[in-house]
Amino acid sequence: MKMDRTRKNCSSCGARIVYQLMFVKGAVISVLFAFSLAFMAPAVFAQQQTAVELTHPVYQIIETAELRGVLSRLSAVKPYTRAQVVDMLATIQAHMDAFSPAEREIIAGFVREFASPYAGSPVWTSRDGKAAVGGNIEAHLRAEPVQLVQAASSASGAGGSGTGASGALPEDLWQLTSRATPYLAGQVLPWLSIKGEMGFTYDKIEKGLYLPYEFSKECDAGHIDFSVERYTGDPYMNGYGNGSGKKIIYPMFSYDIREDIAAASDSGSVLVRLSRFRRDWGIGLGSFSLSGTARPFVGLDTEFRPSEYFAISGTLGSLTNWQKGGSESSTDTANAISWQKMLGLQRLELFPTKWLTIAATGTMIGAKRFELGYMSPLLFNVMYQNQLADVDNLGVQVDGSVQVPNIGKFYASVYADEMEVTNLSQLFTKARNMFALQGGAKVPVPGLPFSTLTFQYTKIEPFVYAHYPTWYPDYRIRVDTSYTQDGENLGYYLPPNSDEFLLKFETMPAPEWRVAAQYSFVRHGDNPEYSVGDHVIFGDVTKWLVYSPDHLYMDKNFLHDGLYDYNHIVKLNAYWRPANPPELFGAKIPMELGVGYGLSYTWYDDTYYTPKNAATWQKPAAALKNILELDVKLFL
Repeated sequence: MKMDRTRKNCSSCGARIVYQLMFVKGAVISVLFAFSLAFMAPAVFAQQQTAVELTHPVYQIIETAELRGVLSRLSAVKPYTRAQVVDMLATIQAHMDAFSPAEREIIAGFVREFASPYAGSPVWTSRDGKAAVGGNIEAHLRAEPVQLVQAASSASGAGGSGTGASGALPEDLWQLTSRATPYLAGQVLPWLSIKGEMGFTYDKIEKGLYLPYEFSKECDAGHIDFSVERYTGDPYMNGYGNGSGKKIIYPMFSYDIREDIAAASDSGSVLVRLSRFRRDWGIGLGSFSLSGTARPFVGLDTEFRPSEYFAISGTLGSLTNWQKGGSESSTDTANAISWQKMLGLQRLELFPTKWLTIAATGTMIGAKRFELGYMSPLLFNVMYQNQLADVDNLGVQVDGSVQVPNIGKFYASVYADEMEVTNLSQLFTKARNMFALQGGAKVPVPGLPFSTLTFQYTKIEPFVYAHYPTWYPDYRIRVDTSYTQDGENLGYYLPPNSDEFLLKFETMPAPEWRVAAQYSFVRHGDNPEYSVGDHVIFGDVTKWLVYSPDHLYMDKNFLHDGLYDYNHIVKLNAYWRPANPPELFGAKIPMELGVGYGLSYTWYDDTYYTPKNAATWQKPAAALKNILELDVKLFL
């Protein structure tokens, strides 16, 4: 939520550094304290407490089991740990009569996979099984096949370089993203698991080869090569070949870092982790408070489950934006912005019955500092913030779901960034009412193994997630407090002033295979030629609402207050993960191969858009995209 006043800078950079050091020290102390509590539990060698990545297919098994009533009262805070997944698979095995023979075979395969404390097939494992060394290798290739063939044919006929129908050159019509990350993992103590990854990416990024609103960075720094011009050719910094600097026609290097240090009590009712990976805190496909599409961040996570009837979760995360970090050394204190901020989340989930879940999540974005209240999952940010002069960006999410076994799961979610509810008739018409709505249903599809069909509608009002840079007493420049990490939404992937109709079908037609088909219709509005302070409605997370009466109460009118893009988007994906992987030098190489096809058609409506210069304005042309994807993953 936002305030309607600003604060002045009143301290030095030195104080800021002290607070940051205190923040880190406090986080470390909290982790060690929690570990000490867990250490008091009986010393029983436990399963790995490290996280199972959100993209792992076992989540599809868990969701289907929930739809059939085999699993209930599941927390929406993910990723789950390997130990939690093992417990869920054990429950599923105890109710095999709820699954078909083909599904039982698939379940048995996952039980075998999770019998090992480590993912994949580590290169080295200690004799006692408490330590392992391995690595993950991934490669993702994208291409625009139709235009690529056209460009190649044009080049062949002209005896030189050719272009596709859109005028793109062949080197603009393919991209490669890849990563090789060695890891160290271990069960340090019966209650403490660790896993650290540090590797490199080798990428050639073409942002135009993503479907509308699909793009997300997969590396943790700018790209370089070994040429003299290596600092001018970063595709992230120069518009992916369309900005200043060297044109990118070949892959370049970056790096990728992840970690997971997790401790759990013997019963699993307490979990504390210091980790960096993607998280998801939602009951639908994507969450308003923390979505699986959000960039990874270092976070101190706590989960308490003392009873089957409720769960309490919290995270305190360190956020930044490495693309814009250079501005933080600016001497222009009036205009420079710091991207050193932190995220605080608390979520309370109630499970009064096996079929009903009610939850509330508090969100906070503020400057990095040592603040004990934000480290506690029991202090709701929105209330606690009133004791801190109301300087941070706060929000509240309330959601709930109803589970009808073998019929489906029905859910709804409301996120309030800021609302003025004195007049309900103005809820959808006044700019100050910044909120988001989501509702959906997930139902099992009979006849195919582990098949589900999801329908979901999402609506995000203008200015949601956006927030003006804020003055803090211990910072010499303003701090960006938008709800973002690395310049991307922490919540739902769509920008403000958007809505989406989504239909998704998922199935496992045979052991080792997964297939998904998705259709979405997205509408989004903006006033792209205008700047912050102009009296218009924005649909951009970097353009916030100015807090003056003529802006706070200006009218919004979805589909009729700017330039709108309309997007039909279709995605088809198939994945093969062999149960008996191939061998190399006598060692098995667990792997996954994937193929995907994406089709989108985008057109624009400027009927209600007032350009700044009508004489030169040109409505963007409609665009058709055909995207082919090939994926390879090795789990070593």
